[in-house]
Amino acid sequence: MSIFRYFIPLAAIAVTGCETQTSEEAKTIAKLSNCEKIMALVDEHPNQFSRLRINSKNTGTITVWDARHHLVGNNCQVWGWGKGKTDYMCSKTAPSKAIATDYFNTAKQLTQSCVGSNWTLTESPRKIGTGVKAVFSRKESPTIVSVHAVETKGLFKDEWTTYFFVGDSNDDV
Repeated sequence: MSIFRYFIPLAAIAVTGCETQTSEEAKTIAKLSNCEKIMALVDEHPNQFSRLRINSKNTGTITVWDARHHLVGNNCQVWGWGKGKTDYMCSKTAPSKAIATDYFNTAKQLTQSCVGSNWTLTESPRKIGTGVKAVFSRKESPTIVSVHAVETKGLFKDEWTTYFFVGDSNDDV
């Protein structure tokens, strides 16, 4: 399978130079299947998602960019962390563990159907916080796809958040 099959549609919509997604770009993205979007992100990781990053904010330990295009969900960012590591990250908040677990399982099943048999799935509890993670990886590649369901404690109520990452592995979470 050619890398360009997924990269060309993404590149075509990303090279416009606009700071926001135009209606033409939105139409192009809408035509991509979920699997094409996921694999386009996998293909863009070696470029540190440079075509998808706008509006950087540096917190000292992490640089966060808004995502030019929300390819998975509607709440996506690019995170730069560590020494040259990057992740395209999307999140969705849920009012309960059951709903977050449903989001997690749906994202995990979709990812598994997209990445194919040369990717290995590893599931485990998270090291930080209450939750679970599923990590898809392949030999000889630094790029992973992972899904996390995490309890997010708030001041007035507790929620759960499901995260979808494409990028570098972070074994600390």
